Amino acid sequence: MAPRSFLFGAQKFDLRHAIMLAGFAVLLIVPLFGDAYLVRIASRIVVLSMVAVSLDILLGYGGLISFGHAMFLGSGGYVVGVLAFFGVENGFVAYPAAILLSVTLAALVGLIVLRTVGVYFIMITLAFAQMLYYLANAIRIGEDYGGDEGLPLSRRSPLFGILNFDDPAVFHYFALAVLLAILFVSYKLVHSRFGRVIEACRDNERRAKSLGYDTFRYRLVAFMISGGIAGLAGAMHMNLQKFVSPDELHWIISGDLLIMVIVGGANSLIGPIIGTSVFVLLEEGISNYTEHWMAIFGPLLILVVLFGRRGIYGLIRPRGEGGGEGR
Repeated sequence: MAPRSFLFGAQKFDLRHAIMLAGFAVLLIVPLFGDAYLVRIASRIVVLSMVAVSLDILLGYGGLISFGHAMFLGSGGYVVGVLAFFGVENGFVAYPAAILLSVTLAALVGLIVLRTVGVYFIMITLAFAQMLYYLANAIRIGEDYGGDEGLPLSRRSPLFGILNFDDPAVFHYFALAVLLAILFVSYKLVHSRFGRVIEACRDNERRAKSLGYDTFRYRLVAFMISGGIAGLAGAMHMNLQKFVSPDELHWIISGDLLIMVIVGGANSLIGPIIGTSVFVLLEEGISNYTEHWMAIFGPLLILVVLFGRRGIYGLIRPRGEGGGEGR
């Protein structure tokens, strides 16, 4: 049996793989054009793809529809902002701190929300995210920072002076390397025994319990891993924008992330990246002509849901190949 591909999980190269490799090639060469605007868009796609992949671990593989995933994105960003305010700008401190806080937050929230299912899970994750949103609006640091005005970042978190992240191209390539590392770790995770149990919990939790698996514990660990990845992405998103505000925690951001995963294709690691790319490119392109760009994007989402239940990734899958990426 031929080995599976790390990025695609398929046994032979096809048109779908060629399209995906072309996409990664574009992300690689964009900085070579020297256009700061294009580099910023590409970096935004890369960073938001990290969050989308983290959400897909819950949604696509775990069957958990979280409407509060923005709480981890925002918390990671706020860690960087608060540390920078107090003079701690080193990335070797800020990034691990963002991951640690997000994992801890995911553990605490998961202990409560994972005791619910269906619409109750959706509403409770939404409630937790909104609680943090209003908390971020209420807390101020000094007289000029925090609250609804957010926190600025004077410079991107350096890594002991090794990498100059104030150069957009350097930051972009670092973010792309982090995304590839996240894809590799996620691939190993979903194809491991742990990943198979998570999928079993999604398909038939009662049967998984009857086989002796502690489904609550497995889902909690998956929730924590997903939160940690989103927290890291939040820290990088803060560095990209050099600003974080309570809006990062709002339920609208969580909704956007769900759209990215659904449009691209859940239960695959490449699908969320496709969805993020389509979302960001349409937002940047259409918003230049109208602020009501979602009115145009909405019908696309409806068409994808009606005719491609596995998203764009599913539409370009070769005929006869079923299941998700990991199948």
